Amino acid sequence: MSTEFALPGERPLAPDKGPSDRSIIIGVVGTLLFHILLVWLTPRFAFDEFSGVHTGIHITSKDRGKSFDFQLADSPQEKPRNPLQFVETNPDAPANEPDKTDNFSNRNQQSAQLEAPKEIDPLNRPSISDAQDKIQNNTAVVTGDMSEPQMGAAAMPESLQTAEDDQREQKLRMELVPLSGFDKSEGKSEDGIATNVADSKKPTTNADRSVEGARDGKEADGGLVAVSATHQAQPKARPKLTAPRPTILSNRVTGTSNLGIVGMDARWSEYGDYLNELIEIVQTQWYRILRDSAVSPPRGSHVVITFKINSKGETDIVKVEDSDAGKQGVFSCQNAIQARQPYRKWTDQMIAVLGDDQTLTFAFYYQ
Repeated sequence: MSTEFALPGERPLAPDKGPSDRSIIIGVVGTLLFHILLVWLTPRFAFDEFSGVHTGIHITSKDRGKSFDFQLADSPQEKPRNPLQFVETNPDAPANEPDKTDNFSNRNQQSAQLEAPKEIDPLNRPSISDAQDKIQNNTAVVTGDMSEPQMGAAAMPESLQTAEDDQREQKLRMELVPLSGFDKSEGKSEDGIATNVADSKKPTTNADRSVEGARDGKEADGGLVAVSATHQAQPKARPKLTAPRPTILSNRVTGTSNLGIVGMDARWSEYGDYLNELIEIVQTQWYRILRDSAVSPPRGSHVVITFKINSKGETDIVKVEDSDAGKQGVFSCQNAIQARQPYRKWTDQMIAVLGDDQTLTFAFYYQ
């Protein structure tokens, strides 16, 4: 072991550097160069391709110092639910838009009834009595027979015979009356003859044959007879009444607080008007088929048919449920739905709300 001392005024000798010291220096220099290169190349990298989210903002040297505006999108609000329950309205009740209801139909109408109920229905439905409990039907409030209204003749003013202008001449044939009665002859002997003649009490013209006409007719071929031109007053034409559809009513004790002609809570919609028209067409066709056919399904039976109707008015049967109606009863119901297709096409508004098709269920009851 040896020790070296530095003389006064002389710098101490630096120790010799080993390989480990040189590795540290190279690492520090390499790190500095890497960071300098990274800072220089950072704006050229497309980070949006790696992140999966395109920000739409490119940060380069020319964009430095500029401000960017961000607008946050509001969360989508839930659309109000469209009414899904179609109900029947009373054509005799006044049109009035209800305050709040999920029902829709072919006209605006508020629930009402003639007498105040003892209990209030939570769904604001009118009370119905003298109906039946076997079939539950919460959409019908009126009944009818679908009969066509009878129109009377138009009223005509009564004319008075005051001058010759109020008369007209009509050509009539003279009445011809042949002789009436009988002639009875008897012989008392083989050579004797007896006669019994009856006289007629009716006037006669001694004609060979009978001809209808007027007694004061001038000639057999016809003559001119003055006839007054008076007109009797006729009743006025009856107004055309809306024939309600015959429906099955269900007993319901509870009712609504509104008083008036029985009506159901419903808002008008274009789809409600379309369904009301569709039901009337199907029901009229169903009655026509039953009237023309000689086979009548059993009383108390019914058929439930589920079908699709598209925006072109075309129908397609999806499901048929037969409850003792038989083959003829099912055929009448199916034919009632499909015989008059295609129905009226949907409007653009209906297509925007309903889509291209809807599924409906019709129940046919044989009573």
